[in-house]
Amino acid sequence: MNNRIKTVYLNSIVTFGCQILQILLGFIVRKIFIDSLGTAYLGYNSVFLNILQLLNLADMGIGVAITSFLFEPLARGDRERVSALMYLYKRIYNIMGFIVLVIGLLISLFLDVLIPDATCSIGYLRLLFYINLAGTVSTYFLAYKRTLIIADQKSYITNFVDLIVYIVASCAQILCLIVFPNYILYLLFQIGKNVVSNIILSVQCNKIYGSINNNISNEIVKEYKPQIIRYVKDVFVSRLGATIFYGTDNVIISVFRGSLLAGYLSNYTMITTQLTTVFSQVLTSSQATFGNYIHSGRNLDEQRIMADNYYCVNFIIGNFCMICFTLLVQPFISLFFGKSFILPFSSALLLGVNLMLTMLIQLPSQVFIIYKLFHYDRPIIIVSAILNIFVSAILVNPLGIDGVLIGTFITSLIYLFSRFYIISKYAYKISYRHYLVKNLLYFLISVTCFVSIAFICGRIPGDSIICFIIRIVVVVLMAMFIPLICLSFTNEYKFLSEKLLPDIIKKYTNKYILLGVCIVVIMVELLFDFF
Repeated sequence: MNNRIKTVYLNSIVTFGCQILQILLGFIVRKIFIDSLGTAYLGYNSVFLNILQLLNLADMGIGVAITSFLFEPLARGDRERVSALMYLYKRIYNIMGFIVLVIGLLISLFLDVLIPDATCSIGYLRLLFYINLAGTVSTYFLAYKRTLIIADQKSYITNFVDLIVYIVASCAQILCLIVFPNYILYLLFQIGKNVVSNIILSVQCNKIYGSINNNISNEIVKEYKPQIIRYVKDVFVSRLGATIFYGTDNVIISVFRGSLLAGYLSNYTMITTQLTTVFSQVLTSSQATFGNYIHSGRNLDEQRIMADNYYCVNFIIGNFCMICFTLLVQPFISLFFGKSFILPFSSALLLGVNLMLTMLIQLPSQVFIIYKLFHYDRPIIIVSAILNIFVSAILVNPLGIDGVLIGTFITSLIYLFSRFYIISKYAYKISYRHYLVKNLLYFLISVTCFVSIAFICGRIPGDSIICFIIRIVVVVLMAMFIPLICLSFTNEYKFLSEKLLPDIIKKYTNKYILLGVCIVVIMVELLFDFF
């Protein structure tokens, strides 16, 4: 196993483990939050988060741009260029912090429109928003150094620090909610997570890269400045589209149907967001390795094959998460929060499909970052963003939550296939048919997998904890093994089994062994159903 694969494993395992622990703690905090403060504050919190996502547009893609330019000097060990880039990053982010603060203060004047069903006074609502805003603004002054650590293939450091701070802050939040059920104290601990984590990582960055801020070359800064400005113009449109795709649902629902419904949806989106975060951070940790691979003199065919391999891994994980979420989220919400919080199955299905699309889009987005392709999809992103808002606003009244989710689904498909067209034409110089056929294959595998598992899972009676555990075992094993059996004849699967998996696991990846496991699971389930 070469050093790049070992680095991917280290970063991915630490990231995955840290995020799982954060998800479990997050659900405990959410449960106590609802029991202590009620669903009204849950709705406010959901809308605030969407507004702050929109405010993060002020970043304009600068973080993405800096990361793209960092790969090459880090691969060559050019500290002087890294120092110049980080100097630019710091200056620009300080300016952005003040811009976000001003825009946030202006938005606070319209909170009564964005949350028309608020039960508290507008003054108190603004105070809550200002506390959330302070947490977002602080990120621009403290978080830029974590980008360097991640770009240098050391994301395990950032994830470990984030986990420790998250555990301490979450325990403090739980204690606060039980002893002093006060939303303001809850928010202060929430903000403290990010502030303390970023301060620790800033100190750690200074220890690892002690000379990074010394002897800044003005000539290199002037060389990079116009390149970054041009790149940011391209990336900003992409960020605008992504923010509208995934950051406006709760705002639209709150304006047209009330913040309470947005709060109910947030119990579901908390799960999808956490899963996406886990996946994104794992992929981001491997992105640095991928970028290092690209800038190590590989030809286009080798680069394209590696991208295809990563996309196959994307599909396997995305399909697994979609099936597990769709088939398990309803009984989970019922057991954890209560039956009154359950949404229709159609909403769960749309959320699951959108979750999978979000994960599939990650690989093209990473390729865009590495190859600097954002210039080509600006018109598509603008049209898609407008279409998303239009469709969601039209359908939200007759269809409720499903209407907003349909808008996200349509634009996500446009987003995915347009990016693959640009990659095929401008990055790898191959026929677009290559990606159409690949995605059609993945679609057929996903539908086959979902229908068969849903049929088997539907035969498990009851809604007790025992039945839920049985469903988890059946769904997880089948969602894991059926796609692997279907993909076992592809070159991507050979890469997965031969290059990515540790030697101790390789002997169990034979398709006949996987098929045997699926047959055993089905037989056990049928016997359980019979008796």
